[in-house]
Amino acid sequence: MKTRPRIGLYLLVALSVVISFLPIVWLILTSMKTTAGIYAWPPQYIPSPFTLENYIKILRDSPELLLYVLNSFIVGVGCTAVTLGIGGLAGYALSRLRLKYAAALMVAILAVSMFPPVSLLPSLFQNFLEAGLLNTYQGLILAHTGLFLPFAVWMLASYFATLPTEIEEAAKMDGMGTLRIFLTVVIPLSWPGFVATGLIVFIFSWNEFPLALVLMSQNAMRTAPVGISLYPGEYAFPWETISTATVIAIVPILIITAIFQKQIVGGLTAGAVK
Repeated sequence: MKTRPRIGLYLLVALSVVISFLPIVWLILTSMKTTAGIYAWPPQYIPSPFTLENYIKILRDSPELLLYVLNSFIVGVGCTAVTLGIGGLAGYALSRLRLKYAAALMVAILAVSMFPPVSLLPSLFQNFLEAGLLNTYQGLILAHTGLFLPFAVWMLASYFATLPTEIEEAAKMDGMGTLRIFLTVVIPLSWPGFVATGLIVFIFSWNEFPLALVLMSQNAMRTAPVGISLYPGEYAFPWETISTATVIAIVPILIITAIFQKQIVGGLTAGAVK
């Protein structure tokens, strides 16, 4: 009797995986079709013939695409590093130092994260204009850090709460201070949590659109989502160009996810689920 629920669970998981990957698979297949194949009716589910001409063409005619990807990578790495640094310290303080208003602070952090980015754009643009941070990596990294820091604090605080306190107490008996315990004891034990949180923050930063659109108006400073969105022409929508550029833009995310998949699963199941 226990086999049937287990089979049903596996089927549900398999269906979820198929549904999740179907848009990506369709995107990749579209990037390998000719223009006639994209607009063919009935639709061509499998490219006939397969072609890599779209990749050759976009890399030849739109060299700025690689610059957009590089900009996204620089901003994503910078945002992730700053967010993990600040979020790690804040999360540890909220989960371990028994602050008087820790619960209220967590609720306040969660409330701040609910503000839509679009509502922040007018004041953010004016402040960044006066500070000379428009069209700079530092400006967008700062904006993304403020946007995704609440998530990182919640994730890391939840993960720190799962760690045993005995090791930290032993370190205190050896004369270590709180900051040294965090740097030499807690961070090595929390590696999966930091990797999982960092990768999610990196993906959030990579995909963020409204702030990048407004704060990075120069073509040389645009990120991948903004640059790709500007490809459509005036009278036609170049599906082959958009799909090919999108595939190129998501390749770094797929590679990073594949490398750190074990740490991601461990960090999410040990920290966020609890």
